[in-house]
Amino acid sequence: MAQSREERLARNEASFRSLNDSLGANVHARLSGSESTVPGFVCECGNAACEDIIQVELSAYEDVRRDPCLFLARPGHEVADVEDVVQRTDRYVVVRKHEEVADIVRETDPRH
Repeated sequence: MAQSREERLARNEASFRSLNDSLGANVHARLSGSESTVPGFVCECGNAACEDIIQVELSAYEDVRRDPCLFLARPGHEVADVEDVVQRTDRYVVVRKHEEVADIVRETDPRH
């Protein structure tokens, strides 16, 4: 069965989230809980070709990871018809996926 655009975007974002989660675990272990900005998380937007890197404080990254419907993206990479911006900074935005794809992002969350 063909995936809808919304499902494809959600799966792309989930793939980037999984990559970031493995990067985040390694960085967190090395920094042992310091409040450092990490210049190495990939943008979790729905564009599979995006290679942008964003800087995020470890504590902010962990806050986002507590909710499987939240993702980090570079400002301007949000897709208004499939997600809402819930936080905006100069370096990144936090977006919440709409309910139509919430099951996908929950099922693919490496922490839940």
